[in-house]
This record gives sequence, structure tokens and C-alpha cells, in this order.
Amino acid sequence: MKEKIIMANPKIPTTKHKIHHLITERWSARSFADQTIGDSTIETLFEAASWSASSRNEQPWRYIYAKRGSQAFDRMVECLMDGNQPWAKNGSHLFISLAKRKFEHKGQANRHHMFDTGAANATLLMQAAQMDVFGHLMGGFHYDKALVAFDIDNEEYEIACFGVIGYLAAPDALPEPFKSRELTPRTRKAVNEFTTHLEE
Repeated sequence: MKEKIIMANPKIPTTKHKIHHLITERWSARSFADQTIGDSTIETLFEAASWSASSRNEQPWRYIYAKRGSQAFDRMVECLMDGNQPWAKNGSHLFISLAKRKFEHKGQANRHHMFDTGAANATLLMQAAQMDVFGHLMGGFHYDKALVAFDIDNEEYEIACFGVIGYLAAPDALPEPFKSRELTPRTRKAVNEFTTHLEE
């Protein structure tokens, strides 16, 4: 069994206000080491996701995941768009994040299903950051192809995104333009660009 290699995170930003280090340490990496994440760590990430808040505690999120080297992993890679395949195929695991469209009770439409599933994904990534695991959520995938490849009932579930997780590697082996993107400093809008303070 290979010893886990933990690389220093090169993309921790400078923030105006002091925020929790897990938030600044989390970023959407593309360069993954040739290391396999253990089953216990994977289960920990999904358990963390399960503790996310949701409307009526419905917990509409569902996950399908596969380890690199399996046929299911390869099928997931094939569902990704061309811009994601070259680097996502190097991750330890790929997963599909699904959102259940209706509440279990009475079968009413749950208009919060995607919001709540997004919150679960964010919680998963925060737990990953705490464990020196990096993740990247992807909206670039072939929706209909994924439905067929994984026998997903689109009337019951909506695919929120694909995700890849793994241990960080140096970006040197990445082809362009991914290498340059991996080295570009992270930036965010200033708080006053996306908030409105009502004083009356």
C-alpha cells in the first residue's frame, strides 16, 4: 500500500476578514495524485454530507460513486464533457450527485431539492478539506447519457452534478490550459458587490 502523500495547498487566498481556514483551504483542484482514498475516508465524506440542513429534514441528496480502475468509474468519465475528462480521470473517485424531486411524505414536489443537495455537496467538500482531500464539482456532463449509463429515473431524481475527489498533486503533469488554471490565484467578488444592506 502506498503511503499517502500530502502536498501543501498552493492556493490559499488572502481574505479581508478572518474566516475559517477550511473555507480558504477548499478549492476546486484539477491535479490529483496517483493515490487511492480509503473506504473509511470516503464513507466519512458522505456521512458529513448527510448532516447538512434540508427543508423538512427531507435529505433529498443521493450519491452514486466509483473508484478509479473500476468499469463504473470509466463509464462516469465517458459521461463527462471533453473539458473535464483529461484531468477528472486521474481522481481517486468520481461521484454523481442526485436530488430527489419529491418529498417522501405525500409525494409533493420539493422545490428545495437542488438547493439542499448543493448544501450537502458543500458540506462534503468542507469535510474533505479537513482531511486533506480535494474535490471538484462539475456541471459539464452529458445529462441524458448519464441517465442511461446509470439507470437513473429522471422523474424521481435530478442530476445536480458530477464530482471528483482525490489527493492533491503538483500541476506539472497537467496539459494546458488546465496547468495554467491550476496555478492562477483564486479571487472573489468584494462583499459589497453581492450584498445589499437595508438600514431602515
